[in-house]
Amino acid sequence: MKNAFSPILILLLATGAALASNSMLPNGTEFPVWEKALHFSKTYYVDGQAKNADDKGPGSKERPFRTINAAAQVLQPGERVVIAEGVYRECVRPARGGTGPEAMISYEAAPSAKVVVKGAAVVKDWKPSEGWIFGFDPDTKKPVKAWELRLDPALFPNGYNPFEVDNVLGNHMWLRYAEDNMATYFRRRGLVFVDGKPLEPVETSMELAGPSPRSMNYFTEVHWKPLFKEFSPEAGKVWIETNGMTLHIRLANDDDPAKHVIEITTQEQIFSPAQRYQSYIRVKGITFQYAGNGFPVPQRGMVSVNRGNHFIFEDNTFEWANSVGLDIGNEDWGASRPPQPVGFDVIRGNTFRYCGIEGLGGTGGPQSTLVEKNLFEWIGWQDAAMMSESGGTKMHNARNLLFRNNVVRHIRHANGIWLDIGNANVRITGNLFADIPGDVNPHAIHIEGSNALNEIDNNIFDHLSGGILIRDTNNVIVAYNLFLDCTEVCVDTVSGINGPRPVGGHTNDVHNLMVHDNVFFKIGRSAIEFNNARNEADGNVYPAAASPFGGAPYLRVKFPEPAEWHNLESWREEHGWDMNGAMAEITAALDPDKLELTLSVKGDVKRAPAYKGIDTDFFGRPVTGDRMPGPFADGGTESGARSIDPR
Repeated sequence: MKNAFSPILILLLATGAALASNSMLPNGTEFPVWEKALHFSKTYYVDGQAKNADDKGPGSKERPFRTINAAAQVLQPGERVVIAEGVYRECVRPARGGTGPEAMISYEAAPSAKVVVKGAAVVKDWKPSEGWIFGFDPDTKKPVKAWELRLDPALFPNGYNPFEVDNVLGNHMWLRYAEDNMATYFRRRGLVFVDGKPLEPVETSMELAGPSPRSMNYFTEVHWKPLFKEFSPEAGKVWIETNGMTLHIRLANDDDPAKHVIEITTQEQIFSPAQRYQSYIRVKGITFQYAGNGFPVPQRGMVSVNRGNHFIFEDNTFEWANSVGLDIGNEDWGASRPPQPVGFDVIRGNTFRYCGIEGLGGTGGPQSTLVEKNLFEWIGWQDAAMMSESGGTKMHNARNLLFRNNVVRHIRHANGIWLDIGNANVRITGNLFADIPGDVNPHAIHIEGSNALNEIDNNIFDHLSGGILIRDTNNVIVAYNLFLDCTEVCVDTVSGINGPRPVGGHTNDVHNLMVHDNVFFKIGRSAIEFNNARNEADGNVYPAAASPFGGAPYLRVKFPEPAEWHNLESWREEHGWDMNGAMAEITAALDPDKLELTLSVKGDVKRAPAYKGIDTDFFGRPVTGDRMPGPFADGGTESGARSIDPR
């Protein structure tokens, strides 16, 4: 029996408590864990700065290898390499993988060492540009001072020059969705960095002087706009000659390039097994930076498993990939079936930052993948959302995925996590999604084209255009989430693109959605929009002032037309939904950078038995007895901001 009480104050508990099990998948089984304690039969060493380092040596502590790739050619199952602090400009191509959980191959930074692997070279000897019209500075009216560099083919050891190749993806049919701004797709893949800050790419020599005087797309008025202005100080601009062999730059304040460290991307990938289908490889504590890879598909990350399985990536940083930071899975939906199923990877404690299209990508049905305690931020700057591959994480056909305790924030032109077609038994739990604005695919969670049961629970959503989009997908549990601020729809549904969409031989009209025990604070257009009445909602808490119009409708059923708009009272009368729901006085404030939240919910809010056995909270702590709506275990009345970093 439900107990009502008023007032109540829902506050966060300290995050230091030991995590309980939040690894139950929607079908009631525990997430399969294969990891075992690691023991190594031999350790090699790499130190690129040691005077006695030698790639032809033994790789011992006394005579280390100079490069990581040298170690990658000799490592055998059950062995590891420990890498000393330094910058390594190379592409690591492991010759082999391990043979099982007890015999993995490990690449790891030495304790406390800052190990950086870069797919970029330092370039010098810039000369004043000549032979082109650069125009005049719009402020000073003086001629633009540009500098040029002719690229030596020796800079590109693998024969891949990203300044010669467009971003455009392999299958051009997908460009029909992106015809609003084609300049995004035909921009070159190469990136230029000045003292670690990116130069803005421009289309013509005259744009080094300022914004383009014309549209970049002859069919629309889409003009050049800065890609990095929001999160990186202005460093200057770069224009690439048509053949991709000469760069022209103009630095901020018209500085001389000789005063700065200038790096250009020279690699498509910087860690990828030499042969496909390797297994049981661990990568720990390494920062990977700067890769000139192209738009998916194929998903070819700066770092890649190359269609392998049973990889562990932990405590790494993936920064400044032109496209994808890390790819797992089978690379492309046109790829042949691998000899072993892809997936069974562990992605833990990493940072994905400044990736142009995706932080983490996985296609080809990655199975039993654990993605936990990662930070995804400032991803999607390429502004290619219409291509439908952009996301902090983008998975295709994910099976038994556990996506938990991650922070996903400051995402631009992309979804937070996008689960595309055929997803089954996926659980997204205990994550924070914050600051994901936009007009095209701007949702924190986007799941589409799926029929098997999936679950979204115990998450926090703040400052979003859209919270959860359930598209052509049936059978989804949405429970115990906190929606703080959605300018459009918190839980939205849609069926078909210009009509019904067959999935697995039948039409998914978005039914059997179970929206239970969520808390909604600031609502834009609506809190919940069901595609039809074949769904359910109960125990949800809505703000007493549900919209800018006070008692205006904030719940909707789209079909059959005309669409129904409801408030809580009519929602109950018409469909019997939220009979145990409530209105409440809610106040909240969240800082996505400090990861602090102040939350107060006061009203006739009811406890109830844990829905669908969800007996852990946002932090993975156990919730005993009847629990409250929303993602936090109740217990305590202390006011003030609380840490909500789930990592």
